[in-house]
Amino acid sequence: MPRVLLINPPQKYFGSSRMFNVYFPIGLLYVGAMIKKICDVKILDCLVTDFEILKKKEYTLYGTSFKRIKEIIKNENPDIVGISIPFSAQSEQAIKISRICKEVNPKIIVIFGGPDASVRYDMLLKEKTCDFCVVGEGEETFFEVVKKFSSKQNLYNIEGLAYKKDKKIQYKARPFIKNLDSLPLPAYDLININDYLKNKYLYATRGDLGKKSISIITSRGCPFNCVFCSIKLHMGNGWRANSPDYVINHLKLCINKLGIRNFHFEDDNFSLDRKRFEAILDKIIENKLNIKWDVPNGLRADSLDYNLLKKMKKSGCKMIKIAIESGNQYVLDKIIKKNLSLKKVLEVVKDCKKLKIVLIAFYVVGLPGETLDNIKETLNLAIKLLREYDCYPYVSVATPLYGTELYNICVKNKIIKKMNDKDFATATQIDGNHPISTKEFSKDDLDKALKEYKSELKKEMVKYFLRHPGIALDKLIHKSLVLGDFFKLIKK
Repeated sequence: MPRVLLINPPQKYFGSSRMFNVYFPIGLLYVGAMIKKICDVKILDCLVTDFEILKKKEYTLYGTSFKRIKEIIKNENPDIVGISIPFSAQSEQAIKISRICKEVNPKIIVIFGGPDASVRYDMLLKEKTCDFCVVGEGEETFFEVVKKFSSKQNLYNIEGLAYKKDKKIQYKARPFIKNLDSLPLPAYDLININDYLKNKYLYATRGDLGKKSISIITSRGCPFNCVFCSIKLHMGNGWRANSPDYVINHLKLCINKLGIRNFHFEDDNFSLDRKRFEAILDKIIENKLNIKWDVPNGLRADSLDYNLLKKMKKSGCKMIKIAIESGNQYVLDKIIKKNLSLKKVLEVVKDCKKLKIVLIAFYVVGLPGETLDNIKETLNLAIKLLREYDCYPYVSVATPLYGTELYNICVKNKIIKKMNDKDFATATQIDGNHPISTKEFSKDDLDKALKEYKSELKKEMVKYFLRHPGIALDKLIHKSLVLGDFFKLIKK
């Protein structure tokens, strides 16, 4: 049987990057579950295996040292190595591991997968950083790769697999998986669960559910067209979902086999189908699963109402996030293309306050087409909703991710230059290196507005924690990002 090694690489964080997290490698676990009957598959998660922290002047590298990675690859002697690249900002580490593979054995087939490989496969292949890239969902594509390798067939012409041949990039798209219930549950047996549950970095900035928590994904794809979002580039515009029964069986597996009752639903559109969403909530309640859950990636505010929020709380929801994005309706409609009513957003914010559900809101500023006044409207709304409704704000700066409409706009209008890993890692942060400036606002204008916002945020956060000492204590115990951000602000 072929020997396959799936790798989650180390991660590099720059000064103003968000805090480091350890997370369950769900994507690799799904691929592992798909192929484990036709090969000898192992997972090397560099965020937990022989973990080290290497601090340099400009950055900190978290994870298995490259020297140790080379030793592991030698010992495992794999035929195929699959390397996940979750973000463009982390591509450098994957490329280094690919080169290590070729040093150990030039015959090792190196395959990149994940969001970045799906979007930038042409660049990665042109620069000879790997042999193949899985574009989009990996389960069926990787299964076919292993099957063909086993029968000594060449790996060309596999749908969903990009490669370079005769100096040209070759790629034929694979249709997205329509029936997600056809996929096996993640292969948790391929990892040591305790390596994660006992790790102090586990979901350090993803929520406050406690140490024993895990990510769950119940749907894929996004039918919306937000200008800055890259989700559809990886998972498509068509929304697909697991059935309520599949979701409940997954939860029960985690509860009964892994001893986990705290769940991060990582879907981008968990509540999109109201009937399905309510069926999941009803089954959680009826089965008395007694779980806690949150939604780190957020829900669309216009998919929620008071009665649904009430049922969510009854089923164990401890925190929700919504993407408000802008305080100006024109910006929402015409620039971001969010198709979201600010009036509806305010209703949901008020309902969460009534139900005492912890609410966090995402905002983004600095988009081409925005004015400085538009930016200030958004920042003012963020402060207002915190002050009046306890809605904690996450303000990000617009970042032109590869392949997005925003990226194409910036390139067409010559707004940005070539961006490196550090640029991508810090661009969204308030204190980062913001790549976009236009005739409507300069980088200095944006930095000044954000500085004023931070000053107001300090004052309101003090009041917020005085109003909710229990939340402050809980966040201090779990060392959450919310309180961490607050202390960073106080220092500045």
